Amino acid sequence: MTLDSRFLIALLFIMLPACSSEHAPDPALVPDVGIEVTTTAGPVLGGRSENGAQTWLGVPFAAPPVGNLRWQAPEPPEAWRDPREALQHPPWCPQTTNGIDELHGIGKGQLKGTEDCLYLDVYAPSGSDKGSAHPVMVWVHGGSNVWGRAELYDGSHLAEAEDVVVVVIQYRLGPLGWFSHPALAEEGQTANFALLDIVRALEWVQENAAVFGGDPDRVTLFGESAGAKNILALLAMPHADGLYNAAIVQSGLPGSVSLDLVRNGDGDLVTGSVPAARQFTGTDLPGVQQLRDASLEDVLAAYDGRRIVSGIRDGVTLPDEPLDRAIARHQSGRGIPIVLGSNRDEAKYLMAFDKTYTKKAWGLFPKARDKVHYAATSDYLSSVWRVLGVDRFAETLTDSGAGPVRTYRFDWDEQGRTGLSDLGFLIGAAHSMEIPFVFGHFDSFLGRLDKRLFKKKAMPARQELSRKMMGYWGNIAYGRAPGGEAGDIPWPAVGPDSGPTLVFDTPAGGGIRAINETRTLAGILSNLKNDPVLERDNRRCLLLRQIARAFGEVEPTLDHEYRKSCREP
Repeated sequence: MTLDSRFLIALLFIMLPACSSEHAPDPALVPDVGIEVTTTAGPVLGGRSENGAQTWLGVPFAAPPVGNLRWQAPEPPEAWRDPREALQHPPWCPQTTNGIDELHGIGKGQLKGTEDCLYLDVYAPSGSDKGSAHPVMVWVHGGSNVWGRAELYDGSHLAEAEDVVVVVIQYRLGPLGWFSHPALAEEGQTANFALLDIVRALEWVQENAAVFGGDPDRVTLFGESAGAKNILALLAMPHADGLYNAAIVQSGLPGSVSLDLVRNGDGDLVTGSVPAARQFTGTDLPGVQQLRDASLEDVLAAYDGRRIVSGIRDGVTLPDEPLDRAIARHQSGRGIPIVLGSNRDEAKYLMAFDKTYTKKAWGLFPKARDKVHYAATSDYLSSVWRVLGVDRFAETLTDSGAGPVRTYRFDWDEQGRTGLSDLGFLIGAAHSMEIPFVFGHFDSFLGRLDKRLFKKKAMPARQELSRKMMGYWGNIAYGRAPGGEAGDIPWPAVGPDSGPTLVFDTPAGGGIRAINETRTLAGILSNLKNDPVLERDNRRCLLLRQIARAFGEVEPTLDHEYRKSCREP
C-alpha cells in the first residue's frame, strides 16, 4: 500500500493522550493439551482464544530466510520431534514503526523485527477436529509492503462465526521481500521474494490444513491494500496455481513495475536495488555473498525512507506485461471466483491531515478548510481508485473469461463527532475501515483510537453489518452463492455488459444493496477539468499530480494527462 491508514495516524496526537513507548507483549495463550496437532514438520500445541476458537500462534511455515537464505526462495522448515508450543504471535518481519504503532504503545521510527519471521497464526472453530474439512481463508496483510504483522489480525471471531479455518501469514517486507540485483540473477534468483513466501505459506496450507480441521481443496485468499495487490500478483503467477480456489481483493490495485525500475531507479521517490547495494556494501560490483553479509540496518538505511516498489515484472514469477492483462490472460477459463472491492472514501487517508485540506480548531481538532473542496477532492481520488481497481478491472477480467467476478463497495461512515471534529465526514469509509467488519473484531484495530472510531451507540448496527459481511465472505469460501441466506441481498457476478456492485452499509446509510455504477476514467477526468470548485489556488493541477503519482503504476497515461493539462515538460 502506499496506501495504509496514514490518515488515522495523526489522531493519536490530536485526540489522545501520549502513549508509552514501551509495548507490553500480548499475553500468551493458555496451552490446551486437547489442541495439539502434528504438522508435516512436527507437533504443535495450541490454546483457545477468548471466544473458544482453537488457536495456534507462531507456527513456522518456512526455514528462516537468514544468512545464505537471504534473497532466496523460501525452503520448508526443519523438522522437530517434541511438541512445540504455539501460544504467542510470531516475531515481526523487519520494519520501521510508525504512528499506527504508537496507538498500540510502541514508539515510532524504531527498527523492529527479525529476518527469522516466516510464521503464521491459525484459528479454527471451537468444535472442529481433523475430520471437519472446513474451508480455509488465508489473510495477506497490508502495509505498503514495508510494514505489518500477524498479531494485528485476530481471526478467532471470523473462524467461529463462519465455521472456517483462518490462517494469518507473514512475509518478507521492504527490500528483503522485493529486491533484484544482477549478482542474484546470475545465481538464478528472482525479485519477488515476498510473493514466493506467500506461495510457500499456501503450500504449507495444502500440506497441513487437514490436521487443523481445514479442507486444502477449498482455500480462499483474502487481503487488503498491499496484501490485496500481492493476491492479484498471485493470480498471474503459475507458481501459485492449484494452491487457492477463490480470491477476495479488498482495496487492491493491479499495478506492477518494470525490472529496470526496481534495479536502477535512483530518483526522489524510488531507490533501485543496484544503487542501494552500492551504498550498503560499499562497492560498485558486489557479489552475492557481500549482499547477504550486509547488516540489516545498512540494507534498510540505503533506502532512506523512499518507496519500495513491489510486484516486479521479472519474467520469472511475473510476466513482463501490465498486471491487469497478465491476470486476465492467466485466469481465463480457470473458473476461480474473484471478488474486487473498494471503500467509498478510500482517499480520505491522504487528505485528513494534509494542511492543504484541513486546519485545527483550537489547535486540536481537525476540520476541513473548505468542505466542498474536501468532498470533491476525495470523490475524484476515490473514484479513480474505484474505476482502476474495481470497475474497469472487473470488465477486463470478465471479457477475458476469468472469474466469476463480483464487486463491492464499503460505505460505513458512522464514526460521528469527537470534540469539534466530524470524523464521519473527515474519515468516513476510508482506506482499511472495512477490516474490523470482515474480522468481526473492533477492539484491536487501531489501539487506543478504536473507542473514538467505534462508539457504543453505533454498536448494534455496526455488529449486524459485520455479521452480514462475514457471512458474504464465508459464502465465497464455501463456494456457495453469496446472499443465499434468507433475507440477504443476492450478489450476482459481473456479466459481459457489467453488472451490479454490492454496497455494504448499515440501515442508516441505505443498508446492504445492489447498485449499478457507470463512472469511467475519461468521465472522471472530464468532470475534474471542468469543476469550478478546482479553479483557484492551483487546485486542479495539484489534484492531477496526486492522481498521477498515486495511480500511475496502474494507468501510466495519467502522468501524461497531468503534464499536458498543467503544461509540464
